[in-house]
Amino acid sequence: MAADDPARPSSPPPGSGLATRAVHVAREGAPLGPHGERPATAALYQTANYVYADAEGAARAAVGDSYIYTRHGNPTVDGFARAVAELEGAEAGLAFASGMAAVATAILALAGQDGRAGEVLASEGIYGGTTELLTGLAPRFGVEARFAPAWDLAAFEAAIGPRTKVLLVETLSNPLLRVPDLRAVGALARARGLTFVVDSTFTTPCLVRPISLGADVVVHSISKYISGHGDVLGGVAVGRAGVLAPLRAMRTSLGGNMDPFAAWLALRGLRTMPLRLARQCESAALLAAMLETLPGVRRVHHPSLPRHPDHAVARVQLAAPGAMISLQLADGAAARRFYDRIRIFTRAASLGEVVSLVTHPATFSHGGLSAEERARLGIDEGLVRLSIGIEDVADLEADLRQALA
Repeated sequence: MAADDPARPSSPPPGSGLATRAVHVAREGAPLGPHGERPATAALYQTANYVYADAEGAARAAVGDSYIYTRHGNPTVDGFARAVAELEGAEAGLAFASGMAAVATAILALAGQDGRAGEVLASEGIYGGTTELLTGLAPRFGVEARFAPAWDLAAFEAAIGPRTKVLLVETLSNPLLRVPDLRAVGALARARGLTFVVDSTFTTPCLVRPISLGADVVVHSISKYISGHGDVLGGVAVGRAGVLAPLRAMRTSLGGNMDPFAAWLALRGLRTMPLRLARQCESAALLAAMLETLPGVRRVHHPSLPRHPDHAVARVQLAAPGAMISLQLADGAAARRFYDRIRIFTRAASLGEVVSLVTHPATFSHGGLSAEERARLGIDEGLVRLSIGIEDVADLEADLRQALA
């Protein structure tokens, strides 16, 4: 495999389920021994450069036919990208130093193709950091952005402009957990000749595979559910090799490649992802239903609830409704009391870890937005976001009840 080619997925065992593939694909990439033996886990190549046997080998590396420098490619990093691509049903993958590096590279590379910058139409309710990227940094490179609710297909289509090149949505919006119809948005992208990028961090291939629904590129912050233990920073983008080519070139130029040790840790986490996420989703659905019954909770946002506006779409599109919950309390003072009283939930940013986390979106994930913009998106001071972990659900329920008492 060429060092700066996107990692190509290997063929999974025929008929194997996702959990089986996740366990076994994370072992791919280990070198064969002289008699066909190999380590039981993927090898860690913690190296910056590579050594060649002769001038011919060095010359081949110089033109991209083999590894030359880890900024261009690394066997452990490429093995991780290959594993995620295989689980997503994608042709190729690229790993990045962070989820934002993956998103930013996809946006700037795809919206700025062909020597002329274009426009990104992004769904409302996307991650605050992505919104800041689109409204702050991207315009400096000539890439403009506009926003519309992707779960309202007519409104989303009406927002497409003459310079639009990329449609960007998240599988679950942050933090109100709206669910766009990916198949419908994918059909819209094809009809208009646009590139469809999906951030599937909240769902992973365990809950939905956007490539099968029309996405061209799928990105993840692997710091969340894929690695799952809160100890890795990284991102990944998967799709067709040709679509990923401009991302690969930009990643190499900007130096945004993932560190090999981070990739090795992510491969380890990937093996238990289906097991972890199944428990997290089951607990989240139980807790969402419980929270709806408590006084002081004005509203609970979770796609499993029949009153959720996208409940029907979620039932068709997602294997499970996710492990994130947002709840609306009376005001900012009530949210602060809840935040200070919680005990088992960890007060920390991020999501998707084995421990349950609580954040206050108005001051954490969306703190960079103006108060007016937060209000327009429905993110008020009383909104609290929960990331459900793998603790005993009875303990989580008791903690939520005492914090809300």
